[in-house]
Amino acid sequence: MKRISTVVVIVLAALFTTVIGNAQTSDPIPAIRQQYASINRNAARYRKVKKELSGFSAEGGELIAYFNGPSIVKIAATYYGEIGRATDEYYYSNDKLIFVYRKHLHYSGQLTGKVVRTTEDRYYFKDDKLIRWIDEAGKLVAGGTTEFNEKESEYLGSSKQFTEGARSKNPTIEDVP
Repeated sequence: MKRISTVVVIVLAALFTTVIGNAQTSDPIPAIRQQYASINRNAARYRKVKKELSGFSAEGGELIAYFNGPSIVKIAATYYGEIGRATDEYYYSNDKLIFVYRKHLHYSGQLTGKVVRTTEDRYYFKDDKLIRWIDEAGKLVAGGTTEFNEKESEYLGSSKQFTEGARSKNPTIEDVP
């Protein structure tokens, strides 16, 4: 009887571990957050490439790509405008976009530089699909909506354009409508 009880406990423990393990791996968000933190923690170690952005905003912009060997792990694109500036930070794992953090600083008036409001959006990607969007109000935006699909397309497109531009010899990345 003692032996049967021990076997049952072992089987239940294995089953419990499998269920918990599967529950933890089914949500990719914690892993994306860990990769984001690791990339930022190691940012000083990466090779940086700076490019000018042309045509992406009214007052120009700048892109900084962070390379870990031949792989891009982060791109920071800053756009300058008359009434604010925005920075999109793109994060990559195995050359795939996994996360975009957008921070928009709103000025008090045209070209004042005085920030009166800051907004942030977070976009999580897996396998070239937007899987979660947390908007500036901290709310989840429903997947499958036109706006959600447009953001997915927009960020995947700009990611491709920026990674190609970061690898090119050209000092400027041009926005081609």
